[in-house]
Amino acid sequence: MKNDAPYILEETGDYAVVFKPAKIHSAPLAKKESSPKDSGALLEWYASHSPPVIDLMHRLDFETHGLVLFAKNSKSYEFFSSLQDCGGFVKEYSAVCSSSVPIDGFPPPPALTREPSPEKPLVIESYFRPFGPGRKQVRPVIEDGKKHREVAKDSGSFYRTEIIGRDGSFFTLRIKRGFRHQIRCHLCWIGFPILNDSIYNSPSDMEMLALRAHALFFTDPSSGEPREYRIAPLDLFEKDLTQRR
Repeated sequence: MKNDAPYILEETGDYAVVFKPAKIHSAPLAKKESSPKDSGALLEWYASHSPPVIDLMHRLDFETHGLVLFAKNSKSYEFFSSLQDCGGFVKEYSAVCSSSVPIDGFPPPPALTREPSPEKPLVIESYFRPFGPGRKQVRPVIEDGKKHREVAKDSGSFYRTEIIGRDGSFFTLRIKRGFRHQIRCHLCWIGFPILNDSIYNSPSDMEMLALRAHALFFTDPSSGEPREYRIAPLDLFEKDLTQRR
């Protein structure tokens, strides 16, 4: 699979599932005086190829590649927003990780003492706070936030990352609602930063961050039927990455 160009995986009158390559933004960071087509963001790419589009339903980090959902009308946007609020929109990721020593700003990690499965996932959960020069990183917060003025909470609760599979350095994860760098930070917290993640202590010679959003699960806003969209998980064709380390 080539990861250097966006493409439309599926499109209906209500939504589109679009592949975002690594190292482009999901949406413009700020409004510019120049044409929006010059931003290079996935949102503008899709709008130029298949209008109309209302908005992204979620975003991927600049370095992360994989599937993104777009709403194409106000009805579907409101439907998907409500679906997200009730935990009915699920995103599945694959990651290749390394091991690391603890780095600054992390509380003691949760104990993960058994093998994960989709039926019995291992759960990592926390609030988040900005961290470091330029606030480029985030750190988990497991207390009520009184020690930190800027603590992000998911409707008052923890942000939750579920590990549903692990094969050595390969992790399969699911989230329902996400925060900036959530999976990257949570994996680093338990001692397995994602390969090529220079922000979270795992440099390598790979061309891109070893994190892929490879599946989306949601309900069709018109038919009410469950929908599942997938591309190949990262580990199916990049297992040689661990042999090159």
